[in-house]
Amino acid sequence: MEIIKKTIKQSSWAELKAAAEAGTLDTLIQSGDLIPFNLKTGEEVAVRATHDGNGKMFFVLEDCMEDEHAMNNERTNKGGWDACGMRKYLNKTVFALLPDDLQAVIAPTTIVQIVDGERVESVDKLFLLSKTQVFGKGDWSDNEPEDTQLDCFRREKGRVKECAERGTWYWWLRSPLSSSSSNFCAVNGNGTSSNTNANASWGVAFGFSLI
Repeated sequence: MEIIKKTIKQSSWAELKAAAEAGTLDTLIQSGDLIPFNLKTGEEVAVRATHDGNGKMFFVLEDCMEDEHAMNNERTNKGGWDACGMRKYLNKTVFALLPDDLQAVIAPTTIVQIVDGERVESVDKLFLLSKTQVFGKGDWSDNEPEDTQLDCFRREKGRVKECAERGTWYWWLRSPLSSSSSNFCAVNGNGTSSNTNANASWGVAFGFSLI
């Protein structure tokens, strides 16, 4: 009989940042490890470390924030991630709620989308995940040419997130639905693919990187 126990290791965001820059991050943290912390509001959250297909490590909110939010005030996905209200909300309002030591180490990440046939680049510290990062390569991936699936989403149950009082719930992705002028992609409460109007308030689970 095997008994599987969890172990706790002490470190700091500054130590993780230094290790990431030195190329030794995997000596301190492994893909799948969980880091809990509090927002400045007192809300308890946690991020899961996870590699993408190129070996880069990202940190992804394990469950949704307490407050749901819309992608845009209007029912439009025009301009994709670069132009959406959610992007501004994450990088101004939500970023300011992070602990100071975490704010100090988050690196800007370049987000690439093909929007109406044009390559659009955004540089953000906090971002929603793309459909390719969550569900892997598919017929949508030509619009997300830089993205690969993250390790933590390879199994369907890894895509399920809870949202405050709702239990398992829908959460937003940054990918505009290519067949619609009003919808963004999302993940259902059961971990399957979904989408809805940009002005709907759904769960928010952001990601970031240290390099």
